[in-house]
Amino acid sequence: MNHDEHAQAGDSGPEPTEQDRAEDAAVLPFPDRFTKPAPAPVTRPGTASGDDSVYLADPDPVAEVSAVVAASLREDVAGDRPLMPQWIRTKDGRRTMARARSTQARRAARRWLARQRTHRGHGAQAWRGIRRSAQWTAGFEGAHVQAAGHQAHIATREARDLARRARFTLLPGDRALAQKQSEAALAVAVAAVAAHRKAKSNRRRIRFLRALVAFGIPAAVVLAAYVALGAAGLWLGLGAVLAAEAFLGRRPDRETVWDADTRALSDGDPLTESMLDRAFKAAKVIGDSQRLTMVTPCAIDPAVPNAWHAVIDLPDVTVKKARDKADEIAAAMGIDRTNLDIRQVGSNGRRMAIWACGQDPFLATRRNPLVASNAKSVNTWRDGFPLAFDKRGNVLRPTLSDYSFLFAGATRSGKGMGLANLLAAAMLDPRVRIRLFDGKGAGEYVPHARALSTFVRRNPRRLVQFLRLMVGEMNRRTEILVEAGLSKANEKLIDKLGGIELVIIDELATYTAKNGPSGKYAEEITELLAQIAAVGAAVGIVLALATQYPEAEIVTPRLRGNLSARMAMRVESPGASNVVLGDGMVGQGYDASKIPIEKTSRGRAWLTTPDTGVIEVRSLFIDENAGEILPLIERGIALRTDAGCLPGHCDDPIEAAMARTTGVSAAAGGPDGLGTVIHRTVLDHMIAAADAEGGVIPVMDLLARLADIAPDRYARTDRETANAWQSRASKALKSELAALGVDVDQVRISLPDGSRPMGYALADLRAAAEAMDKAA
Repeated sequence: MNHDEHAQAGDSGPEPTEQDRAEDAAVLPFPDRFTKPAPAPVTRPGTASGDDSVYLADPDPVAEVSAVVAASLREDVAGDRPLMPQWIRTKDGRRTMARARSTQARRAARRWLARQRTHRGHGAQAWRGIRRSAQWTAGFEGAHVQAAGHQAHIATREARDLARRARFTLLPGDRALAQKQSEAALAVAVAAVAAHRKAKSNRRRIRFLRALVAFGIPAAVVLAAYVALGAAGLWLGLGAVLAAEAFLGRRPDRETVWDADTRALSDGDPLTESMLDRAFKAAKVIGDSQRLTMVTPCAIDPAVPNAWHAVIDLPDVTVKKARDKADEIAAAMGIDRTNLDIRQVGSNGRRMAIWACGQDPFLATRRNPLVASNAKSVNTWRDGFPLAFDKRGNVLRPTLSDYSFLFAGATRSGKGMGLANLLAAAMLDPRVRIRLFDGKGAGEYVPHARALSTFVRRNPRRLVQFLRLMVGEMNRRTEILVEAGLSKANEKLIDKLGGIELVIIDELATYTAKNGPSGKYAEEITELLAQIAAVGAAVGIVLALATQYPEAEIVTPRLRGNLSARMAMRVESPGASNVVLGDGMVGQGYDASKIPIEKTSRGRAWLTTPDTGVIEVRSLFIDENAGEILPLIERGIALRTDAGCLPGHCDDPIEAAMARTTGVSAAAGGPDGLGTVIHRTVLDHMIAAADAEGGVIPVMDLLARLADIAPDRYARTDRETANAWQSRASKALKSELAALGVDVDQVRISLPDGSRPMGYALADLRAAAEAMDKAA
């Protein structure tokens, strides 16, 4: 039976009864979704109970399935099902559908009204949006203002106490000291008050701008609507604003677990007083009945993401004990030891500044600011040079006026980056004479050669001679300080002393290992370095040594003790870490062998200086592969050219003396600029000349050869007779041989033409060279 026949059968059927209407209502195409319809039997068309049905029943319906579902499951193979269901064409069907829709609308209204009493109601959403807008306007600046105000209060109180103490101090010496301390405290208090005022001003400015966005724009919208449309516009504007606020507050607030036993910085929770109390109690730093005293509240550190800091007073416990328990405190706060920093504040042994971060502060590298800012010049004596950054994000700038340096670490640990940062700053200070001895012999320093006053690769003999001259230079400078009545050079005396001498030795093991390539020179090199390290920094001679083999034989305790700034990258063993940082430092928790070996950890190190103590740092980064060092080298050459101190084009007493001794200068990398300086003395030239002549050479022929090599010393002048020139040149040769510690006698030699002039034999010259080598 098709649909038309079904419609005719339905129209010609008997008048439906109330029972039939009830049955029809049970098979509506939109049943009540809130009540489960009672199952109705499905009958085939033409039966007494189903002739007036508006749907054709499925010939084989599934048992216990409602008629509506069963009808919807029937396949319309012919595709002739009408677009409008039959119930729309009947009066009773439309009436029944209207009742169903009325019921659904009534229940939807009830549900909406019931929803308004919950946290998902539109009123609650609008209020939540308004509250969130107000919180965003307030921001977190209030915490910084509170912290600044607290610090200002403490600083002013301490300044007042010191001023009172200075007023009632009677002894002149103590009174002057007390007044000096009072003035310093007053300056700190004034700065703290100014910082507090600046923080309040910044808070007002930021809040005003946020309030304009959060409330000014909505108010302007409502006012514009009221002016344009009157009262109706006012209600429309308010509705639009409330709708926008409801959209901002559409999501309910998440429930936050404020249980002090479950919060951790690594989970993103803030640092609180209760968290600190729990951590210090868990680490057994304070007792269960004791509490920490907050000097400043916990505040966000803007320099490092997810970092917090605070100043606290410990109850009857020293800061040293808390620092010894740093591992346990960090574990209780849910972070790694690297993410925690504890420092003593002032001379109060119980007041400490604690800094904690929820993530690794050394995870990301930081570029050297000299590269990033395109710096033009640097005062390394007064301002220092950027070397590394600590876990708080502070850039450390040690000065060349205070101490010498030691960089140690295994291969690919970032040791070379420490030297690169030092070299980058030294390039930009024309007063610094850079003298570099490369024990590795690679070509990484060749681009620097033009700005290096001395550049030598793998030449221990020349290093010994250079260090001897440097010790003499150190003694000369010391006498100048004695005459000036000073124990340490100041910036005004630097030019008078002859500038800053920076002696860099990369791969110290090449020169100080007794079983290494230096052999017989190792012990003397170590002794000369120890002498320079002990006194040199005070007279403007600074050492910077680097090695990847930090062993006691390479870096002796005496030498290490005089290298006050030591930077230990990752090393192979705890013993090697102690060689760099000092005996027993591993037992105190400073172990460079525990630095991760991953590539992302290169440059991480323990740094110890008299100013910082032992702290964890990471070297600043200069991308040498990208050529970032090349602009600094060019600026260094330009600065030295303008100052008249470009290597190879200015007076250099050290290299001038080395040239007189060895016959060649290593300024700007020597004659080839590659640091391959060949040790050639006048004796070497004499041996080469005698060998070329068959074993003997007359004095006159030798002087002629030397005149070509060193014309300023041996060349004959226009007004000089042959005898006068021979006499003067012979005396100069004898003087130069005496300076080498060599005494070679002239002998009577026989020439092929039968003459027998005075000259030198090759065997005698070689014997003198061997004796000189043994003496060296």
